[in-house]
Amino acid sequence: MKKIINTTHTIEAAPGRVWDIISTGDGVDLWFPAITSCRLEGNGEGAKRICGSTAGDLYETIEKIDHTNRTFQYSINEQTMLPVTDMLATMIVKGEYNQTRLDWIFECTLLDESQDKVVQQTIQDLYAAGASGLEKAAQHS
Repeated sequence: MKKIINTTHTIEAAPGRVWDIISTGDGVDLWFPAITSCRLEGNGEGAKRICGSTAGDLYETIEKIDHTNRTFQYSINEQTMLPVTDMLATMIVKGEYNQTRLDWIFECTLLDESQDKVVQQTIQDLYAAGASGLEKAAQHS
């Protein structure tokens, strides 16, 4: 079953600063609490990203970096954390001055429909923690 989880987060920091952090594709371990390491192979769209976590590694591909619309998209090609496949995440940064709206959208195919609520809650919790980490990183850099 195809699943789309939309999350929206308010970040007390300038959108340009938040975008600068996200758009590099690197350093996720510096602001996303669930990620313990991050390695980027290549640059820009098509680059491969390997993110380590206590639940296992995530192998990702950066699909889109749109500086004009501040949209960052990545696919998760391999992971062991959730019972899902065909994962695509999109981060859209909007706002002005010192307030950012981050829309973070997760699309996937559920392998086990009985896990729908667990997957949804896990993504919401992870993305909320990531947004909080982005806020701290943007305020202190």
